[in-house]
Amino acid sequence: MHRFFIDQSTEIGKKVFISGNDYNHLKNSLRLDLGDRVILSDGNGFDLEAEIITYQTESAELKILTKEKSKVEPKIKVWLAQGLPKKSKMDLIVEKATEIGFSGLIPLESKRTIVKYNQKKKAKKRSRWQRVAEAAAKQSGRAVIPKIKNFCNSNNIKSFKEKFDYVLVLWEDEKKTTIKSFFKENEIAAEAKILLIIGPEGGFSEAEVNRFEQKLEAEIITLGPRILRTETAGIVALTAILSEKGELGDEND
Repeated sequence: MHRFFIDQSTEIGKKVFISGNDYNHLKNSLRLDLGDRVILSDGNGFDLEAEIITYQTESAELKILTKEKSKVEPKIKVWLAQGLPKKSKMDLIVEKATEIGFSGLIPLESKRTIVKYNQKKKAKKRSRWQRVAEAAAKQSGRAVIPKIKNFCNSNNIKSFKEKFDYVLVLWEDEKKTTIKSFFKENEIAAEAKILLIIGPEGGFSEAEVNRFEQKLEAEIITLGPRILRTETAGIVALTAILSEKGELGDEND
């Protein structure tokens, strides 16, 4: 069934309305008839099966038939603090990370960031990436749309420490600690909150990495002997973490 997101939580038997672009997609693109059913996600991890009751001038009225907790959302919450890449690479990162199961993105400005955005451009980019996340969430059957947060600078990162249980920094000069060894050495709770910090095309300076260690108590991680592109590194690390926690279809150890 087709999936739509609503910005409210509701119960079985209640009615909801879909308007705007989703209404146009429902009625004119998909050409769904009265009595057809869709899945609505309320943004809180619940899937609601709903039946189309009526089409009005600018909205569709639906009745909630069933409500259940989604089984597709990972218990572990992984965020990416992604160094700003060039061109449209962030679109790809957001799209694929959403499909795999990340919780959200913090666009990160750092010393070696090549692209520079003014405040107006930042707002446009953030809005665009949020739309990419929503589209990817619909396509992949997610019950929650990952959040795209405000831009952050690597010099102003203290707040990260309070929001996450663990902070992992991917750095090409690290030779020892891998994601697998990190999980072996730490008892990571099933619902832990992890922040992955990924550098831009030029990587992080040693001073930045030291700052992450000192201010965030971050663990510096290697992804192996090969140097990955910035648009690849976060996706690989995210996949590895979800795999370690049995969130990709395999059983937990």
